[in-house]
Amino acid sequence: MRRLWIIPLGLIALLAAVIAWSGGKTVPRADFTFINRGDVGTLDPNRMSWLQDIRLAYALWEGLYTLDPATLQPIPGCADTIDISPDRKTYTFHLRPNARWSDGSAVMAADFVFAWRRMLREPGDYTYLFFYIVGARQYSEQYQSDPNAADFDAVAIHATDPRTLRVTLEHPVAFFADLCAFPPFFPLNEKSMRPFEKRDSAGRVSYGRGFTREPHLVGNGPYHLLFWDFKRRLRLERSETYWNVSQVHSRTIDILSVDDPMASFQTYESGGADWVADITGEIAAELRIKGRPDLHIFPGFGTYFYSINCKPNLPDGHKNPFADARVRRAFSMAVDKNPIVRTITRMGEQTASNYIPTGIFAEYPSPNGLSFDVTKARQLLAEAGYPDGRGFPHVTLMYNNEAHHGDVAQNVQHQWSKNLNVSVGLEGLEIKVFRERLHNKDYAIARASWIGDYNDPSTFTDKYLSYSENNDSAWSNAEYDRLCRRAAVEGDAKKRLDMLAAAEAILLNEAPIIPIYYYVNAYLFRGNVHGLPLNPRNMVMLQSVRVGRP
Repeated sequence: MRRLWIIPLGLIALLAAVIAWSGGKTVPRADFTFINRGDVGTLDPNRMSWLQDIRLAYALWEGLYTLDPATLQPIPGCADTIDISPDRKTYTFHLRPNARWSDGSAVMAADFVFAWRRMLREPGDYTYLFFYIVGARQYSEQYQSDPNAADFDAVAIHATDPRTLRVTLEHPVAFFADLCAFPPFFPLNEKSMRPFEKRDSAGRVSYGRGFTREPHLVGNGPYHLLFWDFKRRLRLERSETYWNVSQVHSRTIDILSVDDPMASFQTYESGGADWVADITGEIAAELRIKGRPDLHIFPGFGTYFYSINCKPNLPDGHKNPFADARVRRAFSMAVDKNPIVRTITRMGEQTASNYIPTGIFAEYPSPNGLSFDVTKARQLLAEAGYPDGRGFPHVTLMYNNEAHHGDVAQNVQHQWSKNLNVSVGLEGLEIKVFRERLHNKDYAIARASWIGDYNDPSTFTDKYLSYSENNDSAWSNAEYDRLCRRAAVEGDAKKRLDMLAAAEAILLNEAPIIPIYYYVNAYLFRGNVHGLPLNPRNMVMLQSVRVGRP
């Protein structure tokens, strides 16, 4: 534990930057400073899927619904009156008359039409969530093949007047309010994005990332982006044009980029940060043993797992042994997760045999996953043509270098060597490269995770739909897709959950993922920090956070 108190010279420089510069300008300390879960990857709502990016999106934009800061349940946001038809398929949103962009202009229904159309034209990880809307899937597919033939008028997203938006769904969606509070459904300011518009030879429209940087980023949320020193710090400033500005408690917020867990801890200990949003690894485990009152551990809303590439060939062109479900099941059943949570993570995590964390949805009947069974694993590998591991090609397990991912990978590598007699290499990567390769399916086995985005089991099952951009394993199963589609239109709550459970059972048996453990959340903050809910969804509405200082 002693090494926790030694501050390296590099950190002293970081701490000196708490009152820092941007573009040569000295700025005072922010009202609230925190270290995010990881470095910000993008501030484009169309592209974001990582928690640290989504957390900032809630500060910079606001949807038709927003999240209650205490409960994280959807409540009216940019729209103050919402009419829902008796069949629950048509939503009419009346925008607040005082809803404004950070440049002072009024938020209009057309801004939502523009943003939602962009999600269909320029697909992102969550475009499939828009397919609940009448005509959306057909338009998106048509636009990709022939943009000039695609007719957006056939999509049931209409601005009926400057401040009224009407949306019609294919069928009732129980969690549509949650979706409207989710960043992919946020409005966008077309005027500020227009200079970054690009068109390909076929006429397809896309937008360069420049609109997400200051001074070009225009949002309608409680904060606006003051500056972004890449891989160093990002500062938010209260937006005086926000309709609910009286409830924005901190005038300025700094988000520090600190990759090293020790540096994060020491920044906090020295007073350079008020909140560490993700304290993990050996440091967190030791603080837990010591009973630190400022360490807050609570259940999470996601699962840590390994993703397996299911494509016929590996990225190097060789035949992929993991295209065979027997091999995937063998690798899954050859891993004992108990040593991982007992000796590496040490935060009281529950080992996982399921994809959807058990118990987080009260009425959801979790199916049985694959258990640790070396004898069965060896039998499956032999049936697939690799008796005692003979002839199995050398493959690589990819992970990002942060936190304890390398230690977990070494443990699993050893278990596969011992239990299956196979050779698995390790490849640790910088987070940006790791994200790109995972998304592009440029790997054999990879560290992965999923944290739910809204309060329904489909936030997990939708990830592995064959057409989901978030499906990083390239796994597909027609029956899985069919069950998820049936569940989407099923009006009986119990039958719907049974269908989703049946879909998860297929996923677990086919094993495109190897569940390792269910997340717990761990925050580090002192008693003078208020407005951080200990909610499993691990989301914080930053406008509600305030710090009491002497």
